Amino acid sequence: MRDSQLRKKQNESLSKCVITLLNSGGGMSKIEIENEDYSYEKDGIGLDLEHSLADMVPIVHKYFDFMKQGKYFLIFVKSWSSKIPGMKIATLSSNLYKRDITSVNVMNAIVALEFLKDRIETRERFSLTLKSPSKRCREEREESSTKALASDFFNRTQLRYREKLTFTESTYVEIKDFSTQKLLQRIKEILPQNVSAFANTRGGYLFIGLSEEKQEVIGFKAEKSDLDKLEREIEKCISKLPVYHFCMEKKKINYFCKFLEVYDGERLCGYVCMLKIEPFCCAVFAKKPDSWHVKDNQVTQLSVEEWVQFMMDPEPVPSEKVTYIPEILCKRLFSQHEGLAQLIRKEMGSVRQGTLILSKILYTFLRELNEELKGYSIQTALTLKKKLVKMGGYTGKLCVMTKIYWSEESSTLTEGSARLLHDSSLSAIYPKSYTLITSQTMNDLKKALFIVLKRLGTLSDKFDSEIFQHLLSNQHGLLSEE
Repeated sequence: MRDSQLRKKQNESLSKCVITLLNSGGGMSKIEIENEDYSYEKDGIGLDLEHSLADMVPIVHKYFDFMKQGKYFLIFVKSWSSKIPGMKIATLSSNLYKRDITSVNVMNAIVALEFLKDRIETRERFSLTLKSPSKRCREEREESSTKALASDFFNRTQLRYREKLTFTESTYVEIKDFSTQKLLQRIKEILPQNVSAFANTRGGYLFIGLSEEKQEVIGFKAEKSDLDKLEREIEKCISKLPVYHFCMEKKKINYFCKFLEVYDGERLCGYVCMLKIEPFCCAVFAKKPDSWHVKDNQVTQLSVEEWVQFMMDPEPVPSEKVTYIPEILCKRLFSQHEGLAQLIRKEMGSVRQGTLILSKILYTFLRELNEELKGYSIQTALTLKKKLVKMGGYTGKLCVMTKIYWSEESSTLTEGSARLLHDSSLSAIYPKSYTLITSQTMNDLKKALFIVLKRLGTLSDKFDSEIFQHLLSNQHGLLSEE
């Protein structure tokens, strides 16, 4: 494998890993350094990685921190967040295409979101546009002459070799001239993007076997059996394109395919492949969006349905009834576990102000110690971290630490009898940016935690008045201990 190909493959693998972490609560990517002479201070992170990270997020230093540790290079990834409504997921490529006059361009996340919202708001008007061409806007009418000429060309019964074209590429027309040797391969390469672009814009024509440069008919050589195979492959390719429907009809992509004979005098010298793609009611993707997350402990690519739902899901809104964990719950736990109060005071150390949050999703008492306890604790922390961002709307850098204690007695934590079995903070290595705490970050985190607890149904309305002033106060910190 060539060095350039190897670098491309490594870059794609790392990009997938980073996107997954962005969409899964953040984390750390650990990369083994092959160059023994590498120095982060002297060599930096390299242009390839720099450009890749810049393509993923609007501001690199807001989401990424870097550190060299021994023979490893560490990339600390903050969970994805955006102040732009609807941008709830990090995406390498939407794989939603559109036509910009003569160009086929993939929609970035912002354009894709606007496109999806427009499809919801205008789908009825969109269908009326298809039935009433006379009502199109002035700009559309001006360009429709090109489409009319392409339509006349599509309806021809045969063509002459090197005859001049009466139209050129436009919003409605794409022209390709491929060699016979790689014809099928090239068509399969360009078909998904072009069908997606035409279907998502205003429909149009894809002509294969015409010269855009010379503006004339060229054609490609093929046997009748080759044309049958080509048509089957085109049908197979288009039928596999992912679509998302906002409408009830859920129609398929509508297209027409035909092959016109090209004659040089009386001699058949080739064919032109013609595709007419109709405008689609909703959204056509060239393939699934390049976006991944962790699902069921597996790195999983988002389906079209999942991706659109993430993009279109409304922003989290705090409940009007703001509540805190009630004092009665703390008293109940302290009475059931005699050493718990002392243990918590010890863990708080010098912290003397703040609000202690106890919730069934933030603590667990187990009667017996088993090997799955550590994994359960880590998974709970990861889930909480993701919920704080995705559900609570927290946008800062975040790490949730876990601690596991073991008591010799089955139901009490008498002072001095609790033994620390696991403390994730002891082995955690995080940049300073993860430990910088301000009153604003505390308030944001407190608000996010409240939203998570409220939405998960762990708070009771009858305690609203008890904790309302705590939530609104800017003088209180936040301590949550699992």
